[in-house]
Amino acid sequence: MDKEKTLALTILSDPDAAALPQPAESGRLPALVSGLSAVHRAHLAAALRSKYQRPTVILCPDDAAASALAGDFTALTGEDCEILPGRDYVLYSADAVSRSGEQRRLTALEALSGRAPAVIITAEGLFQRAMPPELFRRAVFTLDVKEPCAPEDLVDALLRCGYSSSAQVEGPGQFSRRGGIVDFFSPAYPQPVRVEFWGDEIDSMGFFDTVSQRRTESAERCRIVPAAEVLPTLAKGGAKAVAASLEALADNVSKRRAGETGAILSGILREDAERLASGAELPAADRYAALIYGPRLHPARRHRHPRPARPLRRGGEELHKARHRARHGPCERR
Repeated sequence: MDKEKTLALTILSDPDAAALPQPAESGRLPALVSGLSAVHRAHLAAALRSKYQRPTVILCPDDAAASALAGDFTALTGEDCEILPGRDYVLYSADAVSRSGEQRRLTALEALSGRAPAVIITAEGLFQRAMPPELFRRAVFTLDVKEPCAPEDLVDALLRCGYSSSAQVEGPGQFSRRGGIVDFFSPAYPQPVRVEFWGDEIDSMGFFDTVSQRRTESAERCRIVPAAEVLPTLAKGGAKAVAASLEALADNVSKRRAGETGAILSGILREDAERLASGAELPAADRYAALIYGPRLHPARRHRHPRPARPLRRGGEELHKARHRARHGPCERR
């Protein structure tokens, strides 16, 4: 670790790099750094992290650049970092959808609270709409073996956070319950967690392998992050309030739009309303993000460290294109 830190700090011997303001210098951060190659951006970020031990936010133009920088940063500091990418919206009804990219974003958003030493954000990920920070912080919770928790309460919390029930946990965002045993797969970890209850007390907790179903490591505490970014359960009044709003919209469409188009649209709204009212999952909840979160729906850049962080930025063209894509996404009101 000392060798890695020494290597990372060598770039600060350059006069231009040494002229960067220190975090304690009031009014001189954030700093815009340009003209560096990809590897030197990673080197400078690693040097600043190693010297000041402050949370660092690094902005990259796309996913490929972010992945490369993450590898260089880890090699120079010995610390892992999270990547906050953009994601595709789910706007059409489907029996099943992949949320791997979305859950990767959720893990990175949780890391922005200060847990990770560094978070690398793509330009598209920075400007894309995300769950309101205050709702996100309330949705993230920690399970501790020393604190009482009934299995029913854990299941209810997982359902509110968008987890789906299955016979056996196989991927992130799933949970299962068998009597006093609850398995769940939080996107914050590479393996699922098994919790064994004794009444309303946690008897044991640990990670397990999805293939062999055998425990791999015991755990005293674990973080649970939401399984999706758009959750009707977090709307004011919950999923039933969203269902009522969709029914009202369907009635309005039926009155104002005649013909086949109006019938199709109102039918979709009523079908989604019925799913929500019955407690079923709504895979295409993204199309109602503005209805669920209203004016609280913010770009991901609002999820930031509580303390000042150092952004290292590149160019303006990529940021302009990403901002344009994000602002004309499905959540923007016309």
